Amino acid sequence: MPKTVLYIASSLDGFIAGKDDDLSWLGPFQDVDYDYEAFFSRIGAIIEGRRTYDIEIKNGWEHAHPVPLFVLSRDVPARKSERADVVFTHDDLAGVLASAQEKAGPKDVWIEGGANIAQQFINRGLVDRFILTLVPVFLGEGIRLFDNVLVRSSLSLQEVRRFDRGLVQLVYSMKKE
Repeated sequence: MPKTVLYIASSLDGFIAGKDDDLSWLGPFQDVDYDYEAFFSRIGAIIEGRRTYDIEIKNGWEHAHPVPLFVLSRDVPARKSERADVVFTHDDLAGVLASAQEKAGPKDVWIEGGANIAQQFINRGLVDRFILTLVPVFLGEGIRLFDNVLVRSSLSLQEVRRFDRGLVQLVYSMKKE
C-alpha cells in the first residue's frame, strides 16, 4: 500500500539547513551512496513548501525529480515553472495529499520539505514513514526539523542503515493508536 514518506537529511544537532537556508554542509557527502535511487524509484509524487521550491529553482534543481510536484504556497511565483506537472496550491493538507496520492498511483508520496511543511504533516498525523539520514556535522544554528511538532507520537523503528563517512539512516513507521 502506498505511503506518505518524510525523507530528509538532518545534522546531528537537528538542523535541515544552516543559517540563511545554507545547504553547503551537505556538499562533502554528495558522493555517498545512501540508496537514494532505490528510494526515489518508489516515489510517484512530491509535496514541498514554497521556500524549498525557491531553493531548488535557485540551485538549478527544477528538473531533479521527474514526478508531479505539489508546492504549498500562498501565491504563485512570478516565474512560471517550465514543468507542466508543478501545481501551486494553498489547499488543506489532507486535500493536497489526496491529490498527490491520486497522481502517484501505486507509488509513495514524498514529503520533501522544508521543516515547516514536515511539521504540519506530522502534526496532522499524515506521515506514515520517516526516513531520516543523520549527517555527522553540528551546525549550531539554522532551521530545526522538529521545532514545532506539537503532537505526541509513537514511532516504530523499522531499520537502521550505516553508510560511508558516518551517515546513518533511521527508518521509522508511525504507530497507529
